[in-house]
Amino acid sequence: MKKRAILLLGFVVVFVGIVVALPSSPGMKPSRLARNLPVKFFNWSGKPQEPGEQEKKILARDTEFERMQYFDTVTQLPPIEASIVFSGENLSQSIHRPEVCLRAQGWQFVSEAYFSWENVLPNGEILPVKEIVCRRPYQVADENGDPEDVILENGDRAFIWRVFYYTFFGHEAVVAGHYQRTGEDIKDRLLKGYNQRWAYATFSAFITKKHEDQGLNQGMVEILDEDETESHVRSFLEQLLPLVVSSPGEGVDRDLTNVTEAGK
Repeated sequence: MKKRAILLLGFVVVFVGIVVALPSSPGMKPSRLARNLPVKFFNWSGKPQEPGEQEKKILARDTEFERMQYFDTVTQLPPIEASIVFSGENLSQSIHRPEVCLRAQGWQFVSEAYFSWENVLPNGEILPVKEIVCRRPYQVADENGDPEDVILENGDRAFIWRVFYYTFFGHEAVVAGHYQRTGEDIKDRLLKGYNQRWAYATFSAFITKKHEDQGLNQGMVEILDEDETESHVRSFLEQLLPLVVSSPGEGVDRDLTNVTEAGK
């Protein structure tokens, strides 16, 4: 036990020594993901969305949000929500594990998987994403304004289903795991001497086939199963991301003090 404690103390001393010896950074390096999402591109039209008040309270004050609900103006494909959280100086308070946030919103995880999508990012880069298929009880307000479960004809509770795809865009790297992002951030601070703004990006859509199977009214929206919804979101990203993602190290964020350092 003493040997382990000595080794741990030695590691901490070395780590602190390296950090102290690093040259001071001129400021945060920008994320590769642009700060502003387009309102219109190809067949898509976006409607800005505001983050929830609880979400704002949890995260640091210098955390920035960008959220857009996109609708296909030509087809009846399900809308897609693009939600981005840009970290501030205090990374630990700016970005949390997405799984924690989703569970706090009442989502029950049905399945989780990782994918590497080709031909989505510029220059042929692979986009790593984590997929989380979720459901939560479908609720409406009762006569007192309180949430009440919707009960199906067979007596079961109705559920809404949604699939989330998230990833993290740093100054150079793109990773799909919270701990991967932490590792990349530490490595860049130690070996390259800079702090960076991370963009936690989530793209999500309802799985309309799950709603149809429960007999819920879908209106005119196209019915897609899980695999079709994945293809739908991926096709959307193939159009969006080339417009808003820069090459490694070339992002620009005019709210940062070191904008002239972008790409250096």
